[in-house]
Amino acid sequence: MAKFGMPPSDFGYPAPMPTSNLPPTEIVRGVAWEDLAVLLAALQHRSLNRAAQALHIGQSTASRRLARLESTLNARLFDRTSEGLLPTEFALALQPHAQLIEGQMADVERLAAGQEATPRGRVRVALPDGLASHWLIPALPDFFARYPEVSIDCTIGHAVVDLTRREADIALRFIPPTAPELVSRPLLRIALEPFVHPRLAATPLAALRWIQLADPDTRYDETHWIMANAPGAQTMNVSLWHAVFAGVQAGLGAGMLSPFVAEPAGLVRPAGVHPPGPEHTLFMVYHRAMRDVPRVAAFRQWLVSGATPLMGM
Repeated sequence: MAKFGMPPSDFGYPAPMPTSNLPPTEIVRGVAWEDLAVLLAALQHRSLNRAAQALHIGQSTASRRLARLESTLNARLFDRTSEGLLPTEFALALQPHAQLIEGQMADVERLAAGQEATPRGRVRVALPDGLASHWLIPALPDFFARYPEVSIDCTIGHAVVDLTRREADIALRFIPPTAPELVSRPLLRIALEPFVHPRLAATPLAALRWIQLADPDTRYDETHWIMANAPGAQTMNVSLWHAVFAGVQAGLGAGMLSPFVAEPAGLVRPAGVHPPGPEHTLFMVYHRAMRDVPRVAAFRQWLVSGATPLMGM
């Protein structure tokens, strides 16, 4: 039996070995940041496998690091339950301290990144799927022609990434940030209007099926527009904007789309006079400490100078 009364196989990583009776300062000096990173990821995901995936390491590596941290601290950090990893009170007490260290390590990385002389290296960009597939990615050949030593990674989806924890270098989002260390700049305004396949152009708004992003709390302006202008209409909820576009293209019904995407695809506005649809401001957001990192600055300036032409406006 392991020290804590549970076989190692029941928990999913080796049981920690007791440490020697070191003074507390020596124990703290023995804690490695990479082990604390596993602790934070496990606290967030409550799964060792998902924690390892988030850190881009193997599960066995994550297991060894967590066991090493337990051994160094001489304390159990998690128990395994049918619902996943259950943190101990000690692990929860460690969390805010580990997060402070995480912030300091991110600052060290940002400081080191600023030492590059010319734009080179990897820029991680987070943005919604529609902007990625119809706007940014098709325009990237121009960026790579100007900056061949810069690589771009795209995190695509509606989830808001944490720039303070370096989950991305730049985010393109429709909601401005509130954290004081984040810089926000309006990039452009995107108008949304109702569009349908040409064969549905004469169908009244309320008789159309409306394909829309799932909005259980009725927060989106597009949802309010549809409710006001097509009351009682049948709806089809999807989780990605690209599915809205694909559904309208297929003639499943109507959707709120940007003209710069809908018009080149041959989609048309339904017949009749309609009030204008909502407009959204797209913000470019980045960490203040990344302002002068050459690769990030190059991508940021490229976006600012090319946003409107890229959008066809």
